[in-house]
Amino acid sequence: MAKRGAIRACYQDAAVRRFPPTAAALRAKLGRAAVRSLDLNECPLPPSPAVVAAVAAAAQSANRYPDALCKDLAQALAAATGVETSQLVFTNGSDEMLTLVAMVALGPGDEAVMPAPSFPGYAHSTRLADGKPIAAALREDGANDPAGLLAAITPATRLLFCAPVNNPSGGMLEAAALTRLIEATPEDVLLVMDDAYGEFAQHAGGPDVLPLMARRRAPWAVLRTFSKTYGMAGLRVGYGIFSSEAVAQAVLQVKGTFNVNSLAQAAALAALADQAYKNRILDHNARERQRLASGAEAMGLVALPGVGNFISLRLPISGLVAAKALAEQGIIVRPWVEPGYENCLRITVGTADDTTAVLAALQGILAAQ
Repeated sequence: MAKRGAIRACYQDAAVRRFPPTAAALRAKLGRAAVRSLDLNECPLPPSPAVVAAVAAAAQSANRYPDALCKDLAQALAAATGVETSQLVFTNGSDEMLTLVAMVALGPGDEAVMPAPSFPGYAHSTRLADGKPIAAALREDGANDPAGLLAAITPATRLLFCAPVNNPSGGMLEAAALTRLIEATPEDVLLVMDDAYGEFAQHAGGPDVLPLMARRRAPWAVLRTFSKTYGMAGLRVGYGIFSSEAVAQAVLQVKGTFNVNSLAQAAALAALADQAYKNRILDHNARERQRLASGAEAMGLVALPGVGNFISLRLPISGLVAAKALAEQGIIVRPWVEPGYENCLRITVGTADDTTAVLAALQGILAAQ
């Protein structure tokens, strides 16, 4: 048997992995004093003042390790959601949770079904667990397609990712479609709902995923985050609500001991207690998302239907070309590169001033074509 090197070949031969640049790096690259970062679906507003105060207070005991199980936060969320604290697991953002659920569900050769185009973390976490990503195309409206996801299931499928609000398209699944998927997913498949944009969906009149999932008898998970509606992307607090203590315990087996720091835990507790501030963020997002969509449509562009904290536009020119032209004006957005969507841009909902600047810049770019 050939001797294997210290580093697995799949990582030795991998292309250089690219990570999002910081705002400072973008300013330096573009030679601008300021940039509008509208590419990562961040909240444009700072966190609640109560969150800032809680972080400052928690910093006084930063010499101590945090609570490994986030017990205070678990109790607060259990009271808010109606689940047991034993069903909750906390992570360093939702990205870590995707990796953990893949690790407990998949082994070499197992398959994970997922929507595409969608959040790249689904495929990345699947590969980390030696699984095989299986893509299912979106519906015409940009939402996940339950029929397509179910049709992609094979005897090798052990995990199914669904995004009730899909990123980067923004399309939302209605309750009836979610129910069909929940009821038809085989019992030997872990059904994972990535509910990162769930608060935006409910604010727009969409369904709450959790009570729908609670009807499922087989294993399931609902993944949520404090990054979006609470304005805490920089603090990295995600969590999973699991169908049972047994499933949660399986995830705890692979979780890092102190993965959610004490400042982040204090911040999340303070954010939960300030629902009025969260509602302010939701109202702002809905107002500016509509301004972006209406302004784009007035130029003759197509705004994909969406309810998240971003919109995607279909342009008459390449998304890459448009994104480069916007970047030259200090506006950073995400061009789609997936087949069939090469003329699309995803734009994060920003401040009112951001909206005005984006629409003016797009108008100028289109006029120059």
